[in-house]
Amino acid sequence: MPTPTDFRQTRTAYLRQNNRAQPGAQDDVVLAGLPRELVTALNLTRAGRTTIGRGRSIISAHAETTHVYLISEGWAVSKLDIDTGDKQILDILGPGSFAGISRIDEIATDEYSAVALQDVSAYKIDADLLQRVCAESEALSGWLSERLAHEVQRSQRHIAALGRLPARGRLAFVMLRIMDVAQQTGEVAVDKTIRLPMTQEEIGNMLGLTNVSISKLMSAFRKEGLIDYGRNRIVVRNVQALSDICGMSLEAMPVRADEAVPSAPNAPRRSAYG
Repeated sequence: MPTPTDFRQTRTAYLRQNNRAQPGAQDDVVLAGLPRELVTALNLTRAGRTTIGRGRSIISAHAETTHVYLISEGWAVSKLDIDTGDKQILDILGPGSFAGISRIDEIATDEYSAVALQDVSAYKIDADLLQRVCAESEALSGWLSERLAHEVQRSQRHIAALGRLPARGRLAFVMLRIMDVAQQTGEVAVDKTIRLPMTQEEIGNMLGLTNVSISKLMSAFRKEGLIDYGRNRIVVRNVQALSDICGMSLEAMPVRADEAVPSAPNAPRRSAYG
């Protein structure tokens, strides 16, 4: 299994390949994915970052949203309080993801929260300033609307996957999502290894499955040559097979605002998250 140094070297190669400022600087990948006008208006190149420790809330449920957080390093999950008193995981957030952006326009309810899966470094952005900057620019207003639409679509797709896919399909779905987030910022090592950001218990919580079920499914996937895994590591061996199982692909396809939620497993595949 690769060491942390292997991952840093892979990220450096990714940055060079994609012409992203200083090689090895994770922030350059994150900021390069934003409109330049927004980065300048928010002064993000000079902004300080805050660190949120593993297991701590980035966005708290039932609290006023005064800031949104642009994750520059580390992984987190967004959650939703449900009637039983439990918290349902909605999505996985990695570098380049915003935590809390869907609450600034009252798209997400007060039950929405975000929690760090590991130590997270993030830009803390004033929510009112973000709205004001976007309102003053037609281009940024369009960007924000699209970003908010994607937030809603990701939640819809996850909920649809829970309701329409069997257990195998649900696990394939989240494996693709983890790989999707990792690929976006060069977090995949040369041998396709990804640092697994979630425990089996957390994956089970996300998919509505028990820890025992997740363990059995992952063992089955390994025997079938779909994945391999070790302590805090996973290798996706067969993306195509996982796509076939859940009916969605990992291809980077744009998401339309009117696009439907996930298709049945045998229907034509679409992007896992757009």
